[in-house]
Amino acid sequence: MTQQRHSTTVRRMVTADRARIFGAFKTAAALEQWFSPAPDITLDVLQFEFAVGGRYRIRYAMPDGSHPTLGGTFDLIQPPEKLSFTWVWEAPDPHADIPTRVTIDLIEQNNATEVVLTHEQIPTREIAARHAAGWEATLDHLQQVLKDETDLPDQQ
Repeated sequence: MTQQRHSTTVRRMVTADRARIFGAFKTAAALEQWFSPAPDITLDVLQFEFAVGGRYRIRYAMPDGSHPTLGGTFDLIQPPEKLSFTWVWEAPDPHADIPTRVTIDLIEQNNATEVVLTHEQIPTREIAARHAAGWEATLDHLQQVLKDETDLPDQQ
């Protein structure tokens, strides 16, 4: 019997050029500026090779003192329109070692960009809902950083 998998899609209009948004994903230094769901959750990039087949590994520092860690591989990089990578939590996360996939499409819309983030192959509806909330908050953070016209490091 095949286990059913779930997905979630988050859409956001961002008043920024899609090349600038794509650039926010290109370097470890840029990710550390915004890639978290809340201001009190910080991110350390432990490994980052932004190339097809390249690996990444990140660790969050949570307010409760825990440090959830995840990693994956970049499967598709099409600047400035599309990015896809695996997303795998590490132990002791209860969902450790379950590979899922994140795809980000950047679609030009007049003077803005529609960010469409799809997270697939999620094992349960509960985990999909948790990730949807996390992605919504993370994109809020990105939107705020771009709105403030913050220069993200090494974006070029």
